[in-house]
Amino acid sequence: MKTLSRLSVLFLVVLFVAIGAGNALAAGPYPTKPITMIIHAGAGGGSDIFARTLSAAFDKEKLLPQPIIVENKPGGSGAIAFAYVAGKKKDPYYLLTAVTSFMTTPLMGITPVGLKDFTPIANFAFDEYMLMVNPKSKYKSVKEIVADAKANPKKITVGGTQLGSSDSVCAYLIEKAAGVQFNFIVFNGGGEVNAALLGGHIDIAVSNPGEALELFKAGKVKLLGVFSDKRLPGAPDVPTLKEQGVDVTYQQNRGLVAPADIPADAKKTLEEAFAKYMKTDTFKKYLADNMLSAAWMDGETFGKWLDKENARYAVIVKDMGLIKKK
Repeated sequence: MKTLSRLSVLFLVVLFVAIGAGNALAAGPYPTKPITMIIHAGAGGGSDIFARTLSAAFDKEKLLPQPIIVENKPGGSGAIAFAYVAGKKKDPYYLLTAVTSFMTTPLMGITPVGLKDFTPIANFAFDEYMLMVNPKSKYKSVKEIVADAKANPKKITVGGTQLGSSDSVCAYLIEKAAGVQFNFIVFNGGGEVNAALLGGHIDIAVSNPGEALELFKAGKVKLLGVFSDKRLPGAPDVPTLKEQGVDVTYQQNRGLVAPADIPADAKKTLEEAFAKYMKTDTFKKYLADNMLSAAWMDGETFGKWLDKENARYAVIVKDMGLIKKK
């Protein structure tokens, strides 16, 4: 009996070790499969450029043992993408682009999900915004736009991606500072906005440099002003709005979040990989080409920043009349 007992114990020990080893082998170090990055807007816009540049760099530099693949889910001012990723709770194989609409869309009541449904991973940069027109436009300056808007309220059409997005906030800030009203037209992405501007279907557009610069260099759009404190190095001849009598500045962040409650080790792995990405030539070129400013924040820092910005935008969207009445 003693011999059988010892054999039984030995068998159980070996079995438990084998099971544990098997589970460890099956799990493996994160990530063991491709990670999907959901873009909340359509193709051709600033978030699309950001995400696809990052994805290509991770593939080239092998910053993770698995690729990051991108998928566009535009619509509902980002609500479709936000709800989709929020529904992947605890799953570290999903990421989401997080810019201004990540905060404003929930504040507007378009989606029930909010900051609590996500894990902040990292912020990468800030981009300045520009006001642009078709080269054939009658407007030669921001002053001319303001003068016309005062004479013709709600007649000037402004194209943007979403109500509550950075471009709509920029348009509102001009309205508030100059005492005018525009007619804001919503499109699914920056690419659609640009197409509408080139086709003469809207009067002006508010865009980040990533969406505007190539068109500007090709002579397809005319830049009338930038929302920065100083003129941008890549467009030194374009005056700031402040120089033209409109006291407005604005920056948008470029960040990523994951679903809520992902494993701590996965979060750490992602943070470390993205910190390495910030040092690559691809990211540095992305900053230069799109006139962005590097602004690294790890998950904890980014989370605190989001909370602070969320409170600020709560006031802005209320002032814009975008809070749905219950």
